[in-house]
Amino acid sequence: MIERDWEDKAWYMIYSQRKIKEAVRYLNQIIKQHPQNDQAYAIKANALNQLANDSKNWGYTIKALKCAEKALQINPYNETALFNKAWSLVDLGEPREALRYADKALEINPNNAYAWYNKAWAYHMLNRIEEALACCDKMTEINPEFTEWTEKMKNRIKNREFPEHLAKFRKQQE
Repeated sequence: MIERDWEDKAWYMIYSQRKIKEAVRYLNQIIKQHPQNDQAYAIKANALNQLANDSKNWGYTIKALKCAEKALQINPYNETALFNKAWSLVDLGEPREALRYADKALEINPNNAYAWYNKAWAYHMLNRIEEALACCDKMTEINPEFTEWTEKMKNRIKNREFPEHLAKFRKQQE
């Protein structure tokens, strides 16, 4: 039987406790019990994207993308899956495709700061600086607690800084 607060528990494990691998195992149990639970797949995609970024192991990104796609097969309007698919696509150097999914998430919820973040990265990768900076401003407008986070992002954009794994993409664009 699925716990009533399973979703809160999963997010807590990922972001408060930073027990991401444990969260993935927990979500696997939820999925095993309820294989049509689109939100469990979507949150698992988030955890896998976080693991990829933390460990710099981009194999997790491929797994995250597959989880987001599975969630979207079940529910094409799953906002969490949409912004996580955008995140995966950014990390895989596919900014145009990432924009499509960030925009779909924003159609569902224009106040999704994470979708705006992924959109900012995609624009940054495409050298669309003003649009990327506007996305950062939108994030801060939505949630002032993101001010420090968005200021760091804006500095990266202005300085044309990319994480190492995106250096190949950046060179292709120059």
